[in-house]
Amino acid sequence: MSATRTFHRSIHRRSASWLAAALLIGTWTGCLDPLRREQIDALGPEEASTPVGALHRAGQPCLLCHSEGGTSTPFTVAGTIYETPSARSPAAGVAVELRDSARRSYVAYSNCAGNFFVSPAEFQPVMPLWVSIRTRELAVVMESPMNKDGDCATCHAPSISSQSAGPVFLSAISDAGSSMMNSQCQGQKR
Repeated sequence: MSATRTFHRSIHRRSASWLAAALLIGTWTGCLDPLRREQIDALGPEEASTPVGALHRAGQPCLLCHSEGGTSTPFTVAGTIYETPSARSPAAGVAVELRDSARRSYVAYSNCAGNFFVSPAEFQPVMPLWVSIRTRELAVVMESPMNKDGDCATCHAPSISSQSAGPVFLSAISDAGSSMMNSQCQGQKR
């Protein structure tokens, strides 16, 4: 074997080693996409009083971390529902009815933080996705379908702007419901 061929194989092995190391480091840091990493960092730190889990980061874009290539368990659809604009209290036990373009349906339920989420094993919608929310007393149908992905906070940011419809509220009426914060609530079907 010539010295040139040995040199090229050595470089190839080193390149493969560097690539493997870069992929491993990328996995440890959460993702290789710098834009996603920047968006996650912009969310700020976790709320100290809320442990990481089903109740954390209410109202924030869930699929930044909870998607394929993200840093946490993937979701296909996720969001947060509040009772009213004035109170901004979470709406627990709300049925979130999802219907995709393949005419398949799935119902998720909000937990005591107002959060709901759907795993890929439960439902993988074909976009666009139509959404409605309901309780025993109220029903709200979203005016337009979700087209991009299943992250409600993509369009429903914490405040209304030219790029956001604002948070999802069960009712614009102040006395809409009576949800109670309950640490046992995990969004199970009722």
